[in-house]
Amino acid sequence: MNDAYIFIGSNIERETNYPLAVERLRRLGTVLAVSPVYDTPALGNAPNTPHFFNGAARLLTELTPHALRNALRAIESELGRVRTADKNAPRTIDLDLVLYDQEIIDDNELKIPDLKIFECGFMARALADVNPNYIIPPDGPTLAELADRLCTSRDNMYTVPGISSQVRQFVQNALQTQATAPQLPACVTHAYDNDSSQTTMPDHTITSYAAQQHETSNQKAQRAIATAVRTILVNVGEDPTREGLRKTPERVARAYNELLGGYAVNPASLINGALFESAYDDMVVVKDIEFYSLCEHHMLPFFGKAHVAYIPDGKIIGLSKIPRIVEMYARRLQVQEKMTREIADFIQTLLSPRGVAVIVMGQHMCATMRGVNQTNSKMLTQAMYGAFQERIAHEQLNDRLQQAE
Repeated sequence: MNDAYIFIGSNIERETNYPLAVERLRRLGTVLAVSPVYDTPALGNAPNTPHFFNGAARLLTELTPHALRNALRAIESELGRVRTADKNAPRTIDLDLVLYDQEIIDDNELKIPDLKIFECGFMARALADVNPNYIIPPDGPTLAELADRLCTSRDNMYTVPGISSQVRQFVQNALQTQATAPQLPACVTHAYDNDSSQTTMPDHTITSYAAQQHETSNQKAQRAIATAVRTILVNVGEDPTREGLRKTPERVARAYNELLGGYAVNPASLINGALFESAYDDMVVVKDIEFYSLCEHHMLPFFGKAHVAYIPDGKIIGLSKIPRIVEMYARRLQVQEKMTREIADFIQTLLSPRGVAVIVMGQHMCATMRGVNQTNSKMLTQAMYGAFQERIAHEQLNDRLQQAE
């Protein structure tokens, strides 16, 4: 579930539309908290422009950021909102997604955090009412700190007690009943996946769509990695919003998904039954297996070649599986010594052969591009089990590795 913060505004039939908007937010998740409803002047202080009811809601939702934005637009349409070029024009309702977990998004559709919260004290105050300790990504301040900084005076914002009580009571009642309410059956729909001309959906369709939008653990992990990369960019002195870096956090997250894909490999699925009875009892050698890994100390690459050998004892493994075993352990945060032994241990456990040998030669960027800056140094590690601990088998292996292609 995701923590979303929505800023609400209405200055057309506001006594009716504001509570209706909060009520409809329940379709999209659980409304955890609402701020008091504030009476505020329209931005720009245009003459004869009616005052707004403004406030904020905190929503626990399974919708992704863009799907939630589209769902909010659909609710606006239901309540008669007509968007015009005038951003300060009167409107029946305004539902803006301004914060979402610790996400930083800047694309053609969404900008999160919404930069208006750093300019408008009444927005900061309402958001602080629902979660004062929320840290605005990437590095703060908290909503309470921002509100204190911007709201030196509350002369232009007044609490509306009646509507505030009505909205707060609705949320409290909804929280009490939601825990025991039966789940509606899910139906397949993509109502909010893209901007669509169809903006009004039945209640049951919107609710069931929320159930369909549950993110996988991998998707959540990639979002978290992207957020962390933005924090790194800011703290090394870069601007993650400039053109060249705008999509870098997402690219890095996708790259890590590939570079560290070994964690997600199921060994049983990897082998997939490719074990065979065989009378062959001489040495099997698979040499020059290329690998790429990340050092667990600095998360910098190391890469090279692995040679794997075993002496069967009635059972052999499919040829392609040995490079896949190497890759499974390489695609993790590693040290070369550990990786070498893990490969040998896996084959020993899988085949119970008379002997296993794994030799790895690697070049490490943590020693090449930083630290000692040894551009030509390489590291050799080996694990020798069973028969390969004997001199004869060891020498035979060396001979075969040195044989011409």
